[in-house]
Amino acid sequence: MIKSIFILILLSVCIHTAEKTYYKDYYENGKIKSEGWILDNQKVDYWFYYYENGKKKEEGHYNKNKKVQWWLYYDANEIILKKAEFKNNIQEGLTLVYKNGSLVKAEKYLKGVKIKEWTSLSKYKRDNP
Repeated sequence: MIKSIFILILLSVCIHTAEKTYYKDYYENGKIKSEGWILDNQKVDYWFYYYENGKKKEEGHYNKNKKVQWWLYYDANEIILKKAEFKNNIQEGLTLVYKNGSLVKAEKYLKGVKIKEWTSLSKYKRDNP
């Protein structure tokens, strides 16, 4: 009887223990489209997305299928366009905007809505001591 209960508990634990797997998706041309970690059929941890030419399009963190933390966005030549903070799949916090690889402005978002913008480091420092 005790042996049967132990086996049932062991089987139950094994069935409910999810395994994290690395997933890759491809375009019809054979180039990679996206890659990252899946746990319980949800995107988790770090993910990469690519243009059809194979260059990076965006990358960042997921938690239960929702964008979180910092995300980087690139143009078709893999030059950074912006770095943005996310919380629960919504842009929240600082976003740094680049042009030709150089920082041109910073923006602050609250629940997906831009609430502030800075076009110089001195103005940013003044508002964020």
